[in-house]
Amino acid sequence: MSQQEEKKQSSLYGVSFFLVVALFVLIIAIMLLLSYRGNSRAAYPARADISEISPQTMKRLRNKYDAYGESVGNPKAAVTVREFGGYQCPACGHFEPTAERIRKRYIKTGNVRFIFFDFPLSIHSHTQAAAGAARCAARQHEFWRYHNRLYQTQSQWAQAADPTSQFVDIGAKIGLNTQKLKACMKANKTLPALKAERQAGQTMKIQATPTVMVNRTEFVGAPSYQELNKTIESALANAGEAVTPQE
Repeated sequence: MSQQEEKKQSSLYGVSFFLVVALFVLIIAIMLLLSYRGNSRAAYPARADISEISPQTMKRLRNKYDAYGESVGNPKAAVTVREFGGYQCPACGHFEPTAERIRKRYIKTGNVRFIFFDFPLSIHSHTQAAAGAARCAARQHEFWRYHNRLYQTQSQWAQAADPTSQFVDIGAKIGLNTQKLKACMKANKTLPALKAERQAGQTMKIQATPTVMVNRTEFVGAPSYQELNKTIESALANAGEAVTPQE
């Protein structure tokens, strides 16, 4: 083989090697992308795990802990929907439009009550402060508007090093007395209630947020609107309640 032919063959080997390496890198990149997308979807399961809560546990929840949650609706309603959530939890933020839709549909009927319990997870650095801010807003009778705004702006304040000013801004936008809001947040005045809510979650053996309950039926993860609505309708039927939901 001549020197020229050897150079030509070597060049072909070099090109082939480069193409193989490039193909390998492309395959790895595609695998990583698919893995990322799969993990992203996993944060919002298509169906929550469902189980039944024991009557004894429900009795303790009703008699001892319900008073610590923030509620809306008739206290004597046939059906109670309870949510254990955290404001920095992405899955909770994903579930919030469903929760709001349920509240708008059923609360005015008088047959459904909705209770929100704060259950901050340690992996979320600002969720405890957000819960405290929402409870301070409740002292000015604006819990639910503040609650909704926290979820709507979650992607903004969750990235801040210190979201305190953003919590105050939310209060200002819904018409709160911001001086009272700041004083309440600074003094941690709502901490006893938050601790009681956490104790309630531990009693219920909460492992993930959101955890949603319709009477004794428990969803670990975010149920769809259709699934939650069906469960509420079934619970109302079992209680002998005829209801015309309000849209």
